[in-house]
Amino acid sequence: MHIPDAYIPLGQAAIYWVIAALFISRSIKWARSDMDENMIPLFGVLAAGMFVLQTINIAANLLVPIPALGGVSWHVVGAALAAIIFASPWAAVLLMTLVLAIQALFGDGGVTVMGANIMNMGIIGGFSGYYAFAALSKLSVKRQFALFAGAWISMILPAIALAFELWFAGTFPLKQGVLLMGIFQGAAGIGEGIITVIVYGAIAKARPDIVAEDAHRKVSTVKVAAFGAVAFAGLALAAPFLASGNPDGLQQTASVVIINGISSVVSPITPLFPDYSIPGMGTAGKMAAIIIGFAAILMIWLGVAKLLKRG
Repeated sequence: MHIPDAYIPLGQAAIYWVIAALFISRSIKWARSDMDENMIPLFGVLAAGMFVLQTINIAANLLVPIPALGGVSWHVVGAALAAIIFASPWAAVLLMTLVLAIQALFGDGGVTVMGANIMNMGIIGGFSGYYAFAALSKLSVKRQFALFAGAWISMILPAIALAFELWFAGTFPLKQGVLLMGIFQGAAGIGEGIITVIVYGAIAKARPDIVAEDAHRKVSTVKVAAFGAVAFAGLALAAPFLASGNPDGLQQTASVVIINGISSVVSPITPLFPDYSIPGMGTAGKMAAIIIGFAAILMIWLGVAKLLKRG
């Protein structure tokens, strides 16, 4: 669901950047004032882990075996999960900003349209997923269902917003865009929900103190972060062998409904590691590129965290 550069005119892209910048600024303020230092290691590893998970596209019809999903793939986003674990949608905004900034080096989402991608996945996805989960929890809905529903909503609402954005841009016809993105991301939301329930459940089982009320001010996450870093690093090495070659929902929708020949437009910005690979190195180059992205997020977050807490 990463919008490429050529899909939105620069004037409109600038508006989304302004909106995203306002939310990013507020998310930094949240991190400085409300994120306890004990949670900093877990945040960095979760961000790096989401980067790795987003490189692994999974065939959509493995989740929902219907013909419409044949040849289409999906990947985890993680906005709702981040917001729920850190008890704030601002965590999703900050985490997705970090992930999307590194992904742009790989050509996964454009630089000029990064504001729109942050708005969709971080802001709309994070806020809708978190508050859906919170509302259902207050209604005494079973936690697993509330997690699943929040994650599903965090996928479907950004997809509809994206369809409207590309309609405003003159790239998609509205009805077809909403219909196809709704179908593809609705199916992806099922996978997002399942992954969210599994990951949250695993953390709650191993370290219930992390997700308990007021836990963010009492417990260290260094050990669980270290375990997660090792696990995600191993997954990064396996990612090229696990990822489906099928297009994701946005790519598939574009191939069906795109207008004005946008699909043939080449992005003005050449990615450093196109398609999560180092050119000329084959599979080894793909493994190395994903590890580089994974390590880059960890190092950047370490630097950002020091600045946040120093301020």
